Amino acid sequence: MKKFINFRGFVSLLTAFSFVFAFISGIILYFTPQGRIAYWINWKFLGLTKTDWTNMHIIFCIVFMLTAFFHLYYNWNVLINYIYSKAKKAMNLKKELAIVCILVILSFIGSLKPFPPFSLIIDFSDYLKNAWIKSPDYEPPYGHAELLSLEEFSKRRNIDLRQATIALTQKGIKINSAKESIGLIAKNNRLSPLQIYEILKPLEGKITSVDSKAIEKSETKQAKTSKWTIDEIIKEFEGKGLGKKTLKQICAENKIDLQKALAKLKNKGINAKEMDTLREIADKNGTSPIEILIEILIDENKT
Repeated sequence: MKKFINFRGFVSLLTAFSFVFAFISGIILYFTPQGRIAYWINWKFLGLTKTDWTNMHIIFCIVFMLTAFFHLYYNWNVLINYIYSKAKKAMNLKKELAIVCILVILSFIGSLKPFPPFSLIIDFSDYLKNAWIKSPDYEPPYGHAELLSLEEFSKRRNIDLRQATIALTQKGIKINSAKESIGLIAKNNRLSPLQIYEILKPLEGKITSVDSKAIEKSETKQAKTSKWTIDEIIKEFEGKGLGKKTLKQICAENKIDLQKALAKLKNKGINAKEMDTLREIADKNGTSPIEILIEILIDENKT
């Protein structure tokens, strides 16, 4: 009876294709702009965002590793015989083997503590990433400004919220609520956060003293609330070295149950371990440390 599928052939083809996609996405991630820029200007390459390319790279790397395992399994005898035959010849390649071992060790060290020529490869990547910043206007006013609500963004840029809403509406931009983030408003209107900011920028610094006092009262009242909000998390933790702290440290400092935090992240499809730093968790899941922190603290009681 003819087999429904040649599993060995299937594994070989899947291994090859997954390698190609992992290779291509890896090259593209080599020159993608930094996260703060990519999310601010809504960067895309071949119609895909930085997050899309990151997720693709992760998925196909995992598929490649899994299929490579099965490929080894189905070709184990052939592989062993090949290695055995080559091992005999390798006895005559002692110098070559020593050079390869040295190169592997240097590459490993060079990836952790870059030095020439490895540092040149990393520096060139940084150069390509920064090349996307064509003018200072491409820089967000601060890191992950797109995560702030229109209300908080206006407050921090000294913009009258009512005027901001009118200016955006006049440009045909739909706003469901001032509590929506700049990023979400941009996404809903098929724009970038930068384009939203370009509309709001002329309004900066136009809050009157009366409005300023009203905002101060509002902030005082908001500070008395017992639950964390996205705006408060960004305002409190932005630029304070979050990426270096482990998940366990973050939970301990903010009196959050570690298992609860892990469960919240898991429900959002975020893989994490208690000793992972927020930077490691963010890199593995194609996001940023502040966004990981938001998922952990949102709606939790303040300490």
